[in-house]
Amino acid sequence: MITLENPKKKSIKTVLVIDDDPQFVKLIRDSLMKVGYTVHCGYDGHTAVNLAETHRPDLILMDVNMPYMNGFKTLERLRAREKTSRIPVIFVSEMFSQTVAPIVEVAPRAAYLKKPVDLIDLSSLMRQFLLRYAA
Repeated sequence: MITLENPKKKSIKTVLVIDDDPQFVKLIRDSLMKVGYTVHCGYDGHTAVNLAETHRPDLILMDVNMPYMNGFKTLERLRAREKTSRIPVIFVSEMFSQTVAPIVEVAPRAAYLKKPVDLIDLSSLMRQFLLRYAA
């Protein structure tokens, strides 16, 4: 079974997982927790903003298509708030890359992975982001 890599043991990293698909959230949450991450989860953009302000995660994994507020609007709100403006975001979405890529290219601290997500690719990108954007 392919799993995610352990974060550095010295500093446990906190990840926020936001997606309107409860099965996807559970899969990613369980995989991350199994290797030592602290994980907080939500199912929409409003919850993402609230959880980000409360927990100040090291990284956010977020879908684009969600109820109430999509991922792009959520990213806009996160970037507009001082407490959350520098949190890196990895969009994990089924949405066409032609739609997501132009937004991610100009958004600081953002990247994109297409669903279904490969856990090796996700682990690699998370590691890069956590090293590059360590607080």
